[in-house]
Amino acid sequence: MKGEECRVSTETLSINDQLLLEKCRDIEIQCRDLYTFFAELYTEDLNIVRLWRKTAMEEQNHADQFTLALKLKKGLSCLVSIDKAKVDSILSQLRTVTEQVKKTPPKLEDALLASIKLEKYIAEFHLSCVVCFENASFKGLFNAMMSSDQGHLEALQAAYDKLTGTQDWTFVS
Repeated sequence: MKGEECRVSTETLSINDQLLLEKCRDIEIQCRDLYTFFAELYTEDLNIVRLWRKTAMEEQNHADQFTLALKLKKGLSCLVSIDKAKVDSILSQLRTVTEQVKKTPPKLEDALLASIKLEKYIAEFHLSCVVCFENASFKGLFNAMMSSDQGHLEALQAAYDKLTGTQDWTFVS
């Protein structure tokens, strides 16, 4: 289902647009929390711990970008193309998965595979329905966020491949 498109005033973001940006930030925070939990859970391999921590830190950076956009809402002009129901669904699913994982932690292999799927989904979400800012600085920040999604995927895939014997790797922080 295609998201609604609305032109945001150059004077300030609407309340609905602010709420959507806040939920996008919450998605990033939920991903951060999941990866932080994994870093604390799978401590037997330093490379894996570094991978989870680095990915969690980058998710926090993504959340910070949304926070910055919200703080600078006055004078911020953008085109919001986000389906509110989709954002709510993603956030709800992430919360449910995080709660389930904390109750019944998966094997490392399963955690990596689930994280790969999550990153693919979030990358598609970012590409299809995140905010497109008119300001070049904000465009750059959010384009970098989307590029880092690909880096997350590659690092998680490399870790999974090593764990399953598909490929040898060393994660460099």
